[in-house]
Amino acid sequence: MRRLGALLGSSLFLLFSAGCAGYIGSAERAYQDGRYLEAAEKLEVHEDEVAELSPRKQVSYGLYLGLSLMMLGDHDGADRWLDFTEQVEAQRPGTLRPDEKRELQAARGRLAGLEEKAKAAGAGTGEEPAQDDPLLRTVRQIEPAP
Repeated sequence: MRRLGALLGSSLFLLFSAGCAGYIGSAERAYQDGRYLEAAEKLEVHEDEVAELSPRKQVSYGLYLGLSLMMLGDHDGADRWLDFTEQVEAQRPGTLRPDEKRELQAARGRLAGLEEKAKAAGAGTGEEPAQDDPLLRTVRQIEPAP
């Protein structure tokens, strides 16, 4: 009976672990294919599970959600998840793979550049400029003019 309970418990653990890797890996592939909205949606539905993930999966989750949100023009959301990724890496150095570290640094540079550009554009008017992100540019190209 004990063996059955142990087998059932380990089976459930493996199933849960495989499910986590599945949606994170799927979101990573969607991001790499340029399907940013799909990547963000795949990850956001599992946000309440992030605390239970291993640090390795947490950094992947935070990185790809942050990158996807940045590409969608949600710079505040991107900043939040990139901060999360950096915090996990700071607590557990070596959690990020070298390619992920490069992507994180590039994203930080891009966000800083966007922030500087927005400040410079808003300096003359005293207003916050509207973000002209890639998604909005795509929508403008697709939608007919009024």
